[in-house]
Amino acid sequence: MIHAAVYCRVSTDSEDQANSFESQKRYFSEYIDRQEAMELYEIYADDGITGTSTKKREAFKQMMADARLHMFDLIITKEVSRFSRNILDTISYTRELRNIGIGVFFVNDGINSLEPDAELRLSIMGSIAQEESRKTSERVKWGQTRRMEQGVVFGHSMLGYDVCD
Repeated sequence: MIHAAVYCRVSTDSEDQANSFESQKRYFSEYIDRQEAMELYEIYADDGITGTSTKKREAFKQMMADARLHMFDLIITKEVSRFSRNILDTISYTRELRNIGIGVFFVNDGINSLEPDAELRLSIMGSIAQEESRKTSERVKWGQTRRMEQGVVFGHSMLGYDVCD
């Protein structure tokens, strides 16, 4: 019997993302139920946390700690960008897990980190995820700059100022 952990993550607290978050958890519970030789160990879920760093992803850190204790055999996640949007993290964590005999299966990307060509494929997909994150950040900053040029104030209060209208 394969004991599988699931890792889910959404990067914002918006309602659409919350629906995606619940949808991910439901999907993976049902996915594992359909596998005869697989049993769900636990769903690790970081809600409203960025994928560019693992520092604030408490569920991810707990999952890695449990993996080091061999609490499960496999991690299942939606895609590389849900696991990490940092290529160095993607490769280092999947290598560490592979070295202790734990695979990561990225469902949408069709990558199992225990396969011989997995690191090459993860490098490509991880690089794309990292670049996508960088471009999104640039677009948001550009949009905010344009809005500030139009006099739009971000946030509810500014030190020393009263925000009106």
